[in-house]
Amino acid sequence: MGYLDKWLQRSVMVVDDSATHRLLAVGILQDLGFSKVWEAENGMDALNKLQALDSVDLVITDLNMPCMDGVKLLENIAATMKGKVQFVAVMSGVPRDVLDAVQGVVDASELDLLEVFPKPLRREEVERVLDACNPDWHLPSRGGSKFTISRDEVSQALQLKQLVPYFQPKISLKDNLLCGVEALVRWEHPHYGVLSPSLFVEYLEDGELAIRFFYHFLRDVCTALLHFQAVRPELHASINLPVPLLSDPNLVDEMTTIVQSKGLPSKSIVLEVTETSLMSNLAPSLGTLARLRLNGFGLAMDDYGTGYSSMKQLSRSPFTELKIDREFVHDASSSPKKLAILTSAIAMCQKLQLSSVAEGVETESDRQQLAALGCDVAQGYHYSRPLSEEMFMLWMQERGV
Repeated sequence: MGYLDKWLQRSVMVVDDSATHRLLAVGILQDLGFSKVWEAENGMDALNKLQALDSVDLVITDLNMPCMDGVKLLENIAATMKGKVQFVAVMSGVPRDVLDAVQGVVDASELDLLEVFPKPLRREEVERVLDACNPDWHLPSRGGSKFTISRDEVSQALQLKQLVPYFQPKISLKDNLLCGVEALVRWEHPHYGVLSPSLFVEYLEDGELAIRFFYHFLRDVCTALLHFQAVRPELHASINLPVPLLSDPNLVDEMTTIVQSKGLPSKSIVLEVTETSLMSNLAPSLGTLARLRLNGFGLAMDDYGTGYSSMKQLSRSPFTELKIDREFVHDASSSPKKLAILTSAIAMCQKLQLSSVAEGVETESDRQQLAALGCDVAQGYHYSRPLSEEMFMLWMQERGV
């Protein structure tokens, strides 16, 4: 049910000064179905070859190379080859904390970074990463200009019911059972297929369109949740709530009316608010957060660890769970810095009597690390990518829940 087949017949360039590692990577990528696999010995060689090509879907580069290292290569691609290279990935045998820093550098550019791979490249790791990423999400340009989506287009998509919830399971680490879902918006576009929210979510975070979308989305999620609860009673659904919507005086009453009209208790819905946005607007939001809790809704702080929360701030906020950002979850066992932050976050949840939810769980190693630390709930591609309502029902049937 992943995206691996969408990478078939696409193109890739492998950049590595080691002929042995380059040959290994080329073999893996050819086995996975890439139709064109180019090789380059270093960053300068790669730039020269890229100049002669129309486009490359993926560039996988080593970091430590003569003539031009991988970091400089990525900087050059970002600066001079926008639109020619769709995705990049890094592979390197340098220490993990250096890889983490490189990931931060690339994230700050406009490149789509798939993964930072340790060396030597392993087929199962490449397959996992490709299977989790839809290459069509990197959309082609229209009329030779950068692809853009307007507020009017998003508003029309809402009218046409093209903005729909997809669901990702939340699994209890105590008993490995399904305990909830996160509802994530997807745009089922008639021409471009299923679009990632990163392409349009900015229009759903503030203003009249945002509140209109939120109520529409909540109704759809409640309807789907009733179907899920017929199979797994007591299941809850988490929904992102943009912090600016907390200033709407009708929010709590309207939400309560919608949920009750669907025959669901308010506790079936958990509202997720991002840490950075909330903590910069905490004082004016506290009243609405308190009313939501009084009306039975769950509250989760999302992307914890990316902002600047303190225990004092958290103790003032009526949260029921803390969602630990994927940055500190995936591969934490091999990164001492990530592991330290992850351990601290879980311990703080225990002290504050909050449920700890880890995002970005991609491997069995991630799951085992979280279980050992006493994390409550796991969510990520290790269990499932976000699925449509119909596909999620099938997922539950296959899992026997």
